[in-house]
Amino acid sequence: MKIPLFILLACIINMPKSTAKNHDEVQHYNKQSYERQLTKLLTSLNEVTGVPGFSVAVVHKGKLVASVATGFSDIKSKLPAKPNTTFRLASVSKVIGATMLAELVINDQLNPDVSIRQYYPELNQKYHSITVRQLLSHTSGMPHYQIKDYDIYDAHFDTAVEAVKTLKDRDLLSRPGTEYLYSTHGYTLAGALYEKITKQPLTVSVENFITRWSGKETPAIENINDLHERSSRLYELSKMGGSEIAFGEKSYSVFGAGLYASASDLALFGGEVLKKAKTQKSYQQLLFTPTITQDGNPVTSRNFDVGFGWRIAKDLHGRKVYHHAGATPGARSMLAIYPEYDLSITFLSNSSWISSIDKLVFALAGLYIDSVKPETLTSTEYHINNNGKSLQGTASCQENECLLTDSTTDYSRWLNTFNVNKAAIKQWPVFFYSTEQGQRLLMVNKVGITEFDGKGNHFEVNTGKDQTYSIQLINQKLD
Repeated sequence: MKIPLFILLACIINMPKSTAKNHDEVQHYNKQSYERQLTKLLTSLNEVTGVPGFSVAVVHKGKLVASVATGFSDIKSKLPAKPNTTFRLASVSKVIGATMLAELVINDQLNPDVSIRQYYPELNQKYHSITVRQLLSHTSGMPHYQIKDYDIYDAHFDTAVEAVKTLKDRDLLSRPGTEYLYSTHGYTLAGALYEKITKQPLTVSVENFITRWSGKETPAIENINDLHERSSRLYELSKMGGSEIAFGEKSYSVFGAGLYASASDLALFGGEVLKKAKTQKSYQQLLFTPTITQDGNPVTSRNFDVGFGWRIAKDLHGRKVYHHAGATPGARSMLAIYPEYDLSITFLSNSSWISSIDKLVFALAGLYIDSVKPETLTSTEYHINNNGKSLQGTASCQENECLLTDSTTDYSRWLNTFNVNKAAIKQWPVFFYSTEQGQRLLMVNKVGITEFDGKGNHFEVNTGKDQTYSIQLINQKLD
């Protein structure tokens, strides 16, 4: 089977920090209003990207405050995606596995900084010097997918130890502990170590762990021969929209990519991680302290540091957030937790579309954290400026959504290079809000949702290479 090659989209540079509330000051945002805005945004995202189905859930202070789904979980049968629909987690599985291993560390069953040979002596000697912390922080030297993985989706493995054969004695690409090299195969080995230490298969351990932590049905291990009754179908984008694809095996790496969940169950799990980190400082320190390489530098990739499996970053407003995203055939996913706001948010979809998913999820979380209010318009004139090109027009609006026409600027042309099997977009949906910090605009596009903060009806975002895309609203007609 052909191995997927995932294109890493260059992320839009962060907006300047704004004054933010702490979690005790966050108001109880009206659940119905928040869910309505999420539904509008996701429905628009379905239309613009061609992705069949989305699901989002938000947990605040341990309580589910929003759970919405849009589009379809099964196009052929015309089954709508629902809040309890389950989706593949892809690499979000990694933070579930990492948190399970963290529990072993806290319980003194595992030393994350000793050679894995101590727990797995029969393992190929070329891997003996690796530590668990290095596996989870992607500094083990283990490679990611390679040509020799052409058959990786074809075989089923009942245990993680059995799945170790998929490593095929591949060589390390660097000396353990020296550099960041993202690797799902490292998590294949991490799952086998968990089985060696606990003397239980992951098919038993994952269920027991989730029951202890959140008491929910998912996250759980996907079995493509016995799919959950609420599992979404898998899709890839085509000229006709979403084309269904077959379920390939993920049992080769349960901790790396083999779990599924509903958005609400996953968000509640994130809430439990926040609770553990708050009540047991050992979890906070272990999971969310940046890993250090042998030369004394923090493990960093693009715009985040890497802890014990979890990514450590800041959102568009400088707020601390721990997260992980995933992409695999038929899925694009993310779990993000905000420790200072006691908030957990999940985003799941059923196609491996190209998206700037972290910025998308941060924007949706910001609607809640900042208690934004939709601004209702009937129409507005606008001016757009981008890289020396200007255009203007009048947008028709419905409630807080307007359609801005732009098919000529560099930014709009760049956006249309993604999801090319979906028709080019000429009218971009934008949603207007007000916050205590100022105005906000969310633009739905082919890479997700771009957030603009603004004042005086002027909104601007840095698009990279010292270029900006700005929108000025003039002569607004309010409802």
